[in-house]
This record gives sequence, C-alpha cells and structure tokens, in this order.
Amino acid sequence: MKSKWILLSILALAFLLRVVGLNNYPTGFTPDEASFGYDAYSLLHTGKDQWGLSFPLVFKSFGDYKAPVYAYLTIPSVALFGLNKFSVRLPNALVGVGAVYVLYLLVSQLSFKNSRQAGLIASLLLAVSPWHIMMSRGAFEANLITFFLPLGIYLFLKDKYYWSMVVLGLNMFTYHSAKLITPLIIVMLFIFFREKFSKQIIKPLVVFGLFLTLTIFTVTQGSAARIAERSITQGALEDGAKTKIELIKNGMNPILARALHNKYQVVANRFITNYKQYFSLKFLITSGPAETTYGMMKGFGVLSYLEMFGVISFIYFWKNYRSNKAIYFLITWLLIAPIPASLATGVGYSANRAESMIPVIQMIASIGIYYFLINVNKSKIVLSTIFLLGLSLFLQKYIYQSPKLLAGGMLEGNLEMATKYIELSEKSEEVVVPRTLSEPHIYIAFAGKIDPTFYQLQSKNWDLEGSKVNWVDQIPEYKLGKFTFKNVEKE
Repeated sequence: MKSKWILLSILALAFLLRVVGLNNYPTGFTPDEASFGYDAYSLLHTGKDQWGLSFPLVFKSFGDYKAPVYAYLTIPSVALFGLNKFSVRLPNALVGVGAVYVLYLLVSQLSFKNSRQAGLIASLLLAVSPWHIMMSRGAFEANLITFFLPLGIYLFLKDKYYWSMVVLGLNMFTYHSAKLITPLIIVMLFIFFREKFSKQIIKPLVVFGLFLTLTIFTVTQGSAARIAERSITQGALEDGAKTKIELIKNGMNPILARALHNKYQVVANRFITNYKQYFSLKFLITSGPAETTYGMMKGFGVLSYLEMFGVISFIYFWKNYRSNKAIYFLITWLLIAPIPASLATGVGYSANRAESMIPVIQMIASIGIYYFLINVNKSKIVLSTIFLLGLSLFLQKYIYQSPKLLAGGMLEGNLEMATKYIELSEKSEEVVVPRTLSEPHIYIAFAGKIDPTFYQLQSKNWDLEGSKVNWVDQIPEYKLGKFTFKNVEKE
C-alpha cells in the first residue's frame, strides 16, 4: 500500500513538471509543432492530412516526411481543446507521464533484488529528469520512444508477446531513430532472454514483421530522402578522394593512399566521432545538447545530479549484480541507443536523436541508488540533498533563463507574427508573407484555423518535386488563399 502511494505521488510530480505552463514553456512554437497540430486538425475534419492524403503512414509535412504516430495522438486533444499550442503539446506531456509509470513496471519486472523498490527509484529519476522533462513539454515526437520502447519490452517479459510486438511495431512509427533501434532491441531480447523463445513467439513475430514491412514501405514513400539527407555518408566519397589526392601528390603510394583514405574510412571516422559525443561529460553533465530546436537548454547537462550519482553508484556496486543477465541487457541497450544519432549529420550532441538512452539510464542509475541506500549509513540524507539541489537548480534555470536561451531555436514570435498577418488579411485582398518566417504557410494555417478542405486544394498547387527543392518554403513563390509566400526585399 505504501508503494502505491509513493508511486502516485511520483506520477503527480511528473504530471506537474510536464503540464503546468505548457503554453509558455518551452517558449516559442516551431513549424514542426504547428504541422503536427494542423495535420491532426485536418484529419479530424476531413480524414486527410494537409496534402490531401487519407490517413497516411508517413506525413509529407514540409517535405521532411514525418513519422505518423504523434499526429494521430494529437487528434483527441485538438478535438477537445481546439487548435492551439496547449492541445498540440498535451499528448507528449501525457505520454511523458505514462513513460514514468511504464518504467516502474519494467524495472519491477526485471530480476533484481527488491526490484519494486528499484522501480520506484527509476520512476522518480525519470519524473525529474531534465532531459525527459524538456523533451516532454513540446510536440517533439522523439519523446514517444521513451514510452513505447519500455512498454514493448515490459510486455515481452510478461509473456504478452502479441501485445509486445504490436507496441514495438508502433514504436517504429514514432520517430526515425526508432526504425533502427526497435529491431535491434528485439534481437537483444532473444539473445538475453532466449529461454522465452518457443513456438508461441513465432506468430507474434509475424505481426512485427508486418509492421517492419510497412516501415520499409514508408521509406519508399519519401522518408528515405529525409534519412539520406541527414546521413553521415553525404559527401564521404568527395572527402575521402580529396585527402587521397593530397597524399598522392605528397608522394604516398596510390594503392596505400586509396586503402587508408576512402569513403568507408570517412564514414567510420564520422560515426566514431559522433558516437563518442553521447557518452561525453560535455553532453551528459556540463553543456548538454548543441541545439535548442527541441526545447533543450544549452549549458546544462542532460542528466540530473541524482542520475549522475546513481550511475557512479552502479559502477561502484557492480559486484553485487554482475551475474544478472538483465544487467547486460541494459548495458547493451545503452550502447546501441546512440547509434541512430551517430549515423546522422548535424551539429552533434543531438538530444532528440539519442532519446532512447533515457529509460535505460534511469534504470541503471536506480540500481546504483538502491544499493547505495542499503549499504551506506545516512544515505537517505545524502540522496535527498542531491535530489532537492538538482531539481531546484534545474527549475530555476528552466523557469527564469530558458525563455531567453530557447527563443531563437524555438522561433519565438513566429506564431504571433502569423496572427498579425491573419488580422491584416481581413482588410486586404492580398497579403505577402516573407519566406523568412520559416514554413510561413503552416503558421498561417494554424493561427487562422484555415479550413483543411480549402488548404488541401491549395497545397496541390505547390509543386515541391517540380521545384527541385527539399522544403516547401524553398519554393520561390506559392500561395494559400490571400497569402502569397515569397522573398521580400528589404527597402
């Protein structure tokens, strides 16, 4: 009974940290958030997305081909609260709370000593995790992984194989990273829990195979271009050739130069460099993510003080559980989690692409904290101090400093500017909106709650493929009713 009330208190705390002030934190409102909201609004009223496709498995959006689950999850909240920032962000906040509960279930199911207590610790760690809180407060589809992946694993361990494969299958439609992580996790489940393999698992695997087939199909529908655009293989041939030519000019044997410097070597170096970032002190403790586009603050590590303490304790008390195979499953999960992020280009230290690391870090830290509690005198005082200090410092920075820190990355003011253009259109026959607003059409559609049927007719005239550009707002000029989107020269 005591554990029940502790868990309810943790869930209440998780809810407050994710839902209170959802309109204002994070500041701003990105085009991706507006697109998810408007797609949900369009599906609600017409059964079609903004491009006129009926219940698609991949959303064309701006030409970046988004995974579909978040848009579908947003339909109920848009139906209840209308098309606004709160309704678009609410599903992720609630999923974030659900992830806290699921993590409790998963840790309690694993074969640890007093795993229920470790489950409570893990759920508390996730409830106050800076990384998870910030990713739960915007319409950031990457965060869905922290719910679906642990739930699928939990159901597998509970021998509910059909439900497990359905949930893990759905996970591949939450975010691009999940397409790679999910099959790897299933392989790891069979390696570490191979006693569960029997004839009864074959049919559920066929179910997952259907999801995998659909995932491959969606790649052919456009998401392959998105993946290829962000791949570390981009430009690898040219970079390898450039280095090779320079070495040959300096006298190196051509065969040796080709063996040492080629596209494979370039890709491998890029992968290793990227991979190491996600286990660096810079990412985990001192500086955090390199970009603010997903509501994550720079200059603040993604782990809380308590999580860091738990990981250190996990290493220190290693001999107490090193014979437990579940521990090696968790370690393997942690090691494969950054792989999708490491295969992508960009500024690096990308908290959204590596978010499948979150649940396993909490579990590892919870085990360390549990053993610290039972082996060290006055441990509760030490842990309570670390907990309160870390949470208070994070909240202080998030409440008072994040609006300024996130303003640029979260495009603060764009939605408000679109509202002004909507007001201007009531007095004008034509309104020119600069493309510098960043996907201005979706802000206009969102702010003006433009009839989806009308929008779909207009979007058919935007020849994205014919314009030979990657994004809608790169089209030289396009229209949405009274609104014309194009470059505007400054006078």
